[in-house]
Amino acid sequence: MRKNLTREERLRGGEDIENAFRNPETIARCRGAKLLACHNGLEINRFATVPTKKIGGAVKRNYTKRVFKEIYRNLKREISDGYDIIVIAYGGEYKYAEREEQFIYLIHKADIAK
Repeated sequence: MRKNLTREERLRGGEDIENAFRNPETIARCRGAKLLACHNGLEINRFATVPTKKIGGAVKRNYTKRVFKEIYRNLKREISDGYDIIVIAYGGEYKYAEREEQFIYLIHKADIAK
């Protein structure tokens, strides 16, 4: 498995994202983030981050997206295959390590960790 985040591993397109939002099989929540996951019928996971408007300006929202993409990229070997995963990030002053703890907690709570 490649360590970088390939184009196939990005959850893109309104139809796929909307399906994950409307029909989540697993929902996990914690302070600062929420994870939605559903089976995608593929042998790979696809990932997307959706920051809420309350996070701040565009710069802060894009930073939050980059942080979660990097965390996913580093931890993707620990997640079971075949899921569309969406992380909804909520506002707050969170550092990288705190966001990483949130993500690890969410994948274990959603029962998608290997």
